[in-house]
Amino acid sequence: MSTRAAIAIPLGFALACSPSPAHPDARPPSVSSDGQGIAGTYEITAVAKAREFAVQASFAPGPGADLTLDASGRDHVRDVEVEHAGAWAAIAPHDGTWTLPKSEAERRVRYRFLLAEAAAANDDVGTARLDGDAVESPPSTWLLRPDGVAPDARFRFHVTSAAGESFVTGVFPAAGARDVYEVRAAAMERLPYSAFGALGVHELESGLVAAILPGTLQHEDEVLDWIRTSARTVAGFYGRRPTEQLLVIVRPRQGGRVVSGMTMGNGGASIAIDVGAEATSAVFGADWVLVHEMTHTALPELAAPYHWLEEGLATYVEPLARAQAGLLPVDRVWSEWVREMPNGLPAAGDGGLDGTRSWGRTYWGGALFCLLADVEIRERTQGTKSLGDALRGILAAGGNIATHWTIERVLEVGDAATGVPVLRETHDRMKDAAVDVDLPAFWKRLGVARKGRGVSFDDAAPLAAIRKAMTAAH
Repeated sequence: MSTRAAIAIPLGFALACSPSPAHPDARPPSVSSDGQGIAGTYEITAVAKAREFAVQASFAPGPGADLTLDASGRDHVRDVEVEHAGAWAAIAPHDGTWTLPKSEAERRVRYRFLLAEAAAANDDVGTARLDGDAVESPPSTWLLRPDGVAPDARFRFHVTSAAGESFVTGVFPAAGARDVYEVRAAAMERLPYSAFGALGVHELESGLVAAILPGTLQHEDEVLDWIRTSARTVAGFYGRRPTEQLLVIVRPRQGGRVVSGMTMGNGGASIAIDVGAEATSAVFGADWVLVHEMTHTALPELAAPYHWLEEGLATYVEPLARAQAGLLPVDRVWSEWVREMPNGLPAAGDGGLDGTRSWGRTYWGGALFCLLADVEIRERTQGTKSLGDALRGILAAGGNIATHWTIERVLEVGDAATGVPVLRETHDRMKDAAVDVDLPAFWKRLGVARKGRGVSFDDAAPLAAIRKAMTAAH
């Protein structure tokens, strides 16, 4: 493992690697910088190896409310108390909640959270997971919050780590507040990946941070270069990084390949990815997983029935972005599509894309939707617009993984960016009906033909110019 030098931790992602007192900004004014009310603030103090921490919270005046948190974290809360007239009184739990009394003054609450115990019980990066002397756990697992709060009200939190340890989170920082993170009440139930403990934290570019969990990476510098390159590849396709801040948490594993990745947004942006300890630059140069995960950050979170668009879009954009960046040969893009797109066609008994649960329809049915829409947009605009323009329009309107949009808004904003209603019309055709696409005829129009294990191209085909434009270098 290469030496991890001490570095300056960038604002918004991690605290200093030594204890610090409660930060003066951890008790902010009653409104955020955009005028929204602050519903609560938290000061979290972690013990060594983040096995547990103490929380002191302040909630705005208001009616009585139930304090709750993610169901997987409730059994690991201890000693909940509320302050009254200068004294602390215990609050007994009932049905997984703790009652916060009505008050016309600020209400102060304190409690402990057994983070290591939660990790042992769940072993899930989306809830809590132990990795040596570090714990991965999003704030939604351990922040008690009152119910009945307006969706746009804000919560803020600040973390003090034990000596020599760090805290990183994909939750975006509060404007103008050092090492303080802010989220909308509507996002509190599912927040981005975060981690405590013995971490190697690296600022790769402004706002792009990698946190290496305990373990051995034989080629750590190559891992960091791979993260930089993947971020630049996605930024090249979209014309900018989808989010100003992105946290990538790397978990060393056995073996020599990139194992898997997961992305979380909803108030921030973070990726948790498992990487083999022996993985080399050759492995990273051929990898598609991290570009796929970073592509997820460029689309708003959607309701469950539209998961096919989230996964299908990442499946479609990833090889295009890599080809346009010169990282993937053009014939490899088309040979993969000719081989894999049939997985997205409806099988017997399948309905439309909305609500589908099958792997093929989710990933490759969604990718096929994107391919059909991309080609049609290019045809109807005489090559002046593409699906990429629709996606960049969505991003320019503030639509990234930190936000939650309806499918209708995504389609409307995307169509407005191209000037043709192709996304809405394609969705109308495919959302409820099992649309069968004549892929051999489609490939022929584009001038693509299977040849052995690869493909050949016909530049005299009717849509050959569109095919070439799709993978042209940027």
